[in-house]
Amino acid sequence: MTETEFRDHPAIDWLNKLALRIADASSIMACMVLLWLVGLTCVDVVGRYFFNSPLVGATELVQMSMAGIIFFSMPAMFLRDDQVVVDLFQIVRRGWFGWVMTIIISILTVGATWIVAGRVGKYALRALEDGDETIYLKIPVYLTVMLITALLYLSCVFAAIRGLRALLRPGKTLPDETGGQPIGD
Repeated sequence: MTETEFRDHPAIDWLNKLALRIADASSIMACMVLLWLVGLTCVDVVGRYFFNSPLVGATELVQMSMAGIIFFSMPAMFLRDDQVVVDLFQIVRRGWFGWVMTIIISILTVGATWIVAGRVGKYALRALEDGDETIYLKIPVYLTVMLITALLYLSCVFAAIRGLRALLRPGKTLPDETGGQPIGD
């Protein structure tokens, strides 16, 4: 059986397709936040330079929008392994050694993301208890931080799905790991 003929277990394939749909929705949300950020910047620049009236709270909105773009993009990035990688030694990504490295990296990614999500979640609860708000617009900080926490946990789940897919393919790389199209597209 060649690399291209190998198929995931039907349950894993279904789970991967579901995760891809959720990741696509998350990516669309990141795009919408980016579009919002472009519009916000345009309104602020026009107001500032032509009417001498900058948008009140633009800095806060830009900060929250940047967080939205980053954290809405993370689930898809973790599922598709879209991190920026310099592949100087592609040979270490193939065969049994590549498979073991993929499993180890997946475990480390899940663990690190879980720890970060837990700490961010604690900060969200502390912000809720303290009633923290943004300076100008008085937007409760815990709303943004809880969304970030949820997206971090979702990213952790997607990294685990990717690791599980790799684990169930002993000695083989995932088809989308070497530049091919992901399964389910």
